[in-house]
Amino acid sequence: MAEPCSGCRQQPDGKPAVQSACPYCGVGCGVSIQYRHPSGNLKMIAEVSGDPFHPANRGALCVKGAALKESLSLPNRLLYPRVHGEEVSWTQATAVIAEKLMQTVAEHGPDSVAMYVSGQLLTEDYYVANKLMKGFIGTANLDTNSRLCMSSAVAAHNRAFGEDLVPVHYEDIDKAGLIVIVGANTAWTHPVLFRRIQQAREANPDLRLVVIDPRRTTTAAQADLHLPVANDGDVLLFHGLLRYLMDHQALDQTFIEAHCQGYEALAEELRHEQYRLMACADTLGLSRTLLHDFFTLFKDAPETLTLFCQGINQSASGTDKANAIINCHLATGRIGKPGAGPFSLTGQPNAMGGREVGGLANQLAVHRGFDADSVQAVGEFWQAPKMATRPGLKAVDLFEAMYEGKVKFVWVIATNPVVSLPDSRKVAEALSRCDCVVVSDISPDADTAAFADVLLPASGWGEKDGMVTNSERMMSRQRAFLPPPGEAKADWRAICEVAQAMGFHGFDFASVADVYREYAALSGINRHAPYLFDISELASMSDEDYANWQPQRWPLGRPSHLFSDGRFPTVSGRAHFVLPALTQDAGGELAERWWLNTGRQRDQWHTMTRTGHIARLAESESEPTVYMHPLSARKHQFNAGQLVSLNHAGQTLQAKLALDDGLSAKQLFMSMHWAGRFGFDSRVNQMVAPVVDPVSGQPAFKSAAVSVSAAEVASYGVWMGQQPPPFETDYLSFQTGERVHFWRFACKVPLAKAHLCDQSEQMLVLDEIGSGPNRWAGLQMKGDRLKAFCLVSEQPLSFDPQPYTALFDGTFSVRMFLRAFVALTSQGQTPSRLVCSCFRVSDRQILKAIEQDGITSLHGLQTQLKCGTNCGSCLGEVQSLLKQQTTDQPELRAGALPVRASSVTEGEQA
Repeated sequence: MAEPCSGCRQQPDGKPAVQSACPYCGVGCGVSIQYRHPSGNLKMIAEVSGDPFHPANRGALCVKGAALKESLSLPNRLLYPRVHGEEVSWTQATAVIAEKLMQTVAEHGPDSVAMYVSGQLLTEDYYVANKLMKGFIGTANLDTNSRLCMSSAVAAHNRAFGEDLVPVHYEDIDKAGLIVIVGANTAWTHPVLFRRIQQAREANPDLRLVVIDPRRTTTAAQADLHLPVANDGDVLLFHGLLRYLMDHQALDQTFIEAHCQGYEALAEELRHEQYRLMACADTLGLSRTLLHDFFTLFKDAPETLTLFCQGINQSASGTDKANAIINCHLATGRIGKPGAGPFSLTGQPNAMGGREVGGLANQLAVHRGFDADSVQAVGEFWQAPKMATRPGLKAVDLFEAMYEGKVKFVWVIATNPVVSLPDSRKVAEALSRCDCVVVSDISPDADTAAFADVLLPASGWGEKDGMVTNSERMMSRQRAFLPPPGEAKADWRAICEVAQAMGFHGFDFASVADVYREYAALSGINRHAPYLFDISELASMSDEDYANWQPQRWPLGRPSHLFSDGRFPTVSGRAHFVLPALTQDAGGELAERWWLNTGRQRDQWHTMTRTGHIARLAESESEPTVYMHPLSARKHQFNAGQLVSLNHAGQTLQAKLALDDGLSAKQLFMSMHWAGRFGFDSRVNQMVAPVVDPVSGQPAFKSAAVSVSAAEVASYGVWMGQQPPPFETDYLSFQTGERVHFWRFACKVPLAKAHLCDQSEQMLVLDEIGSGPNRWAGLQMKGDRLKAFCLVSEQPLSFDPQPYTALFDGTFSVRMFLRAFVALTSQGQTPSRLVCSCFRVSDRQILKAIEQDGITSLHGLQTQLKCGTNCGSCLGEVQSLLKQQTTDQPELRAGALPVRASSVTEGEQA
């Protein structure tokens, strides 16, 4: 690798620092990589920190971003190509893929092959994959895991604006008077962006925050108003809001008449009685006063931002929900101006870049669809021998077709569909039935890699170059600062080599900059069309310009907001009001069963393949956990810490039960990350039916109807050591540690002490240790060192293994162990809970600072412990602990004013 030079700034000591972009969420934070020496050696990297000059984050990073250096030390890296498990050369692997592709297309047609790619790809990777499939193989069966997170927003934008356009900038947060967050726990999923909201509230005491979410999340706990809307009630809510605005003459009739169409049909629907405030409140199960306060806040705030994410998108009516939100902004003219607009937050670092390129199966390229003019224009530009002329299979349909034997070849790149797609067991079966599965990944341990006939080692973050686009259309560079290990290769290059082996022209790019220039040139077909996406001026930029690229939003050189002139990229030049269907929730099914809501956990990323091995990120949720309201648990005789079974359509998973009073009575929540060696059989998406939005094809991940029962458990246990427990279990999870690792397990039959001794050499058993019935420990020795430690009980274990890791450091004795065990258990059986991941501050430390050190303010806790001073995602929890222990404390932000109390009378016409 060349010494870092491009995209670099000088460190204080004069050595270079590489500027790149974070590979996690759609905020698109800039990062700075400082070297001890510019050697391209991981051990020589001194620090990975936030880039203070990047406009998206201005130097801030969340805990995942702050752990990027640790993420580079992947425990098991894929280094060489493999065919049927045997290491081969790249030449051999490429030939196998090319031959199989050509044979499959010749025998079964182009629609028998597919690619399934990822928002983790760089724009250039996306571009060559899209070009190969849609222009040269002749199928649009190229879809992306971005289908799972933002395709409903894409469809809504296209219906309303004529093009997939996000009309909001991050700077609008600082100019807003009202921020509405819908279906998003932004404090956890986009922490740096939420910190910006917190700072805007601190700077402007009049700024109001409303959160609409069925859970009282960390984000909702910090809001002026929280509306716990029931499952799929969003269309009714925003229809009700628009009806209220109509009745109170709060619409911008001038904007509607000059710049929109379709309002009359929508207004006619909204005149029905079910959209009046009181009827809406009763149907949604909300307080009439609460709903009135929200409607009033929206009416009185000219600068309103509405941020929405997976709670809107991941629904069988996600596109309609998004359009219901957009309707309210069009009707009030709150779009195309500072501080106002609907804002879809993307989940992945380059989900937006994939949309620009055409990485969805129902897109062609550069925001074009499959109309005849677009097919001709793209085909002529590519000089394509066989253009796709119709949309391909969307993700769920693609794997269903694979299951049925219609798709016989698939190339999966940078994603893990065995875990991330709904009905995940059927997805695994589909891959096992597929004639040829090619997987490009950085790790051979990814769940999907187990199904690969051909496994390709991909370059990872820090090893490859390219462009990404964040949620606000900001294009940034990811830059290489490490050499790829082994024979790992950039995805764009691997795809091009396969294309060339198939005899296709147009894939002989010399560099990633060459790829980007061609992609930019292709966007020029939009110059004389209504589309706003056009970056063709970059087609002539030099290698040096590309290397030194600084973040910019498209349209390039445009200082004003999209739609500031009132024109939209539709045939008429007007925005479209869309009449969404009034959806109901799952009705009787959810009324009779439990409603399982799934989502992200703060400190992990996707299926944990890149973050699960980082010890400090593994502490906040140490095993697969399902959350339930305490009153619901008491009613159904469940206890915190016990293992429960979730059941759906013959599928079962087991998880630890935890209590969360932010949930409704029949609602459950479980994070979507647990998979592979971390969660084993506890991946939540096996509970999710493959129900999708009919317009976008996005799955409804947040509406599973399940039953819950106590798992059959005779022995609970924790195993600590370097190797997993040497006996069979019925439930197992893995948590990485800095010195030793932790496995939590459960067995249906009692774990016999004699059996444990038979399975493990030099195992010493200690009977009736500590409190609790039938609790015993096993100590596995190697000379005078502790090799493994096992604690077993017939009751759920409330046990924090972290303090016991010190016992593995030196000479060990049973007496020392017993002394330590007594000392640690005397401090209380309830494990501490990590609150601030950035500075590893636990609830116990915060409570100690309050109770023993006399700290009575948030500022005092921040000064002493530093909690909440980095990304701010823990501020709500810190404030909650403070309120539990003190009285008359100030709100989270200075100068916060309560929302004006109001009442709604039966006679009010609202």
